[in-house]
Amino acid sequence: MGAPLNPVPNTVRTVFEGSSSGERPWANILHFAYSGTAPSNATCATLAADLEAQWSSHVTSLQPSPMSLTSVTVTDLTSTTAGEGQWLGALPGTRGDDVIGANTAVLISYPSTLRYKGGHPRTYLLAGGNADNQDGVFWHSAFQAEVATHWTAFLTGCVGISASGCSLTQFCAIRYRGKFLPNGGPPHYYLTTPLVIDISPTSLTVSQQMASQRRRIGRVRA
Repeated sequence: MGAPLNPVPNTVRTVFEGSSSGERPWANILHFAYSGTAPSNATCATLAADLEAQWSSHVTSLQPSPMSLTSVTVTDLTSTTAGEGQWLGALPGTRGDDVIGANTAVLISYPSTLRYKGGHPRTYLLAGGNADNQDGVFWHSAFQAEVATHWTAFLTGCVGISASGCSLTQFCAIRYRGKFLPNGGPPHYYLTTPLVIDISPTSLTVSQQMASQRRRIGRVRA
């Protein structure tokens, strides 16, 4: 097991995990800055349940019923001993359609003003059914717009969740690695102070080109 990643103060990592057809696992990792009291284990569990409620309100309608959310884990990244809590259950999708291929996903990208190769914030969301598949390469534009609306609402709903004096205040991404050290160290390294990239949920874009959770595919460039 490798060394733990460097701490990120006042930030939580949230891991949404589930399965498709009861056997194909999927996961999405999202980060949020917080203010107020550092969350205890119990507070993290409460936050996880509140995040599950936002998923239920905004994301389940994008997933056919064989897809199911089974856990949400919230971890305070301030230190290796900070709080961690979890919601466990079974929240199936409500979209009336058959599931798509096992390695197909919707690519959601988030803008960044940082200029560096690769690693820009993005989400590969397991969503959509056969009726949303236009031709095996592209999603129907109506589904593309639907994902953008629902995912924006989901992230917006997550920001502002509060429990026991801890409030999620900003959706963000964490950059743990860089390329060059100021002191002439190795070309690839872990940042002593990870970089927090604030992201506005309303700035996201959803690609019409289908993507993969198993292997990233090249995106069409205009």
